[in-house]
This record gives sequence, structure tokens and C-alpha cells, in this order.
Amino acid sequence: MSDEKKAIIHIDPAEETGRYANAATIMHSPTEFIIDFMMLLPGDRRKVVSRVLTSPSHAKQFANALMENVGKYEATYGEITVPGKEPQFAGTVN
Repeated sequence: MSDEKKAIIHIDPAEETGRYANAATIMHSPTEFIIDFMMLLPGDRRKVVSRVLTSPSHAKQFANALMENVGKYEATYGEITVPGKEPQFAGTVN
């Protein structure tokens, strides 16, 4: 173990299991980003399972961290393929 102090992250027991999402929509204003994580269900139904509001700076840090981790994942497990016409993350602009 290194001499660095490890950050302790506390999570509410109700949040420990997480939420499944297979789509998202992203909106923004001059001061914040709003990300709605959704489940696309049969019959063209959409259910928002979690909404995250964050600052533009944190949104950019999150995007960079996500891409870094996608790169690490692909280096270990191979390239992630994105299906052609199946649901994907969608972005909208306000």
C-alpha cells in the first residue's frame, strides 16, 4: 500500500446498487450541464432513471475521465463497437 491517503467515498445504501441506463440526453445552459440517464423500454417508452446537474468544468472533466477509461477498457478487452441503428446517447442543445 502506498503512503498516499486513500479518499473514502461514502455512498447511501439506497444508491449502492446503481441504476441501469441504456440512453441519455444532455442539455446545457451557460452555467450548467443536465444529463438525464434513461432506460429505453419496448413500445418507444422512455424512463429517466437519474438526473445529474453539474458545472461546465466538471462536465468536461467527466468527459475526459470517461474517454480515458474507455481507452483503458479497450486496451484490455478490445474495441467497443457501436451498433448502427440501435439507441445511442443523444445530445440536445438549449
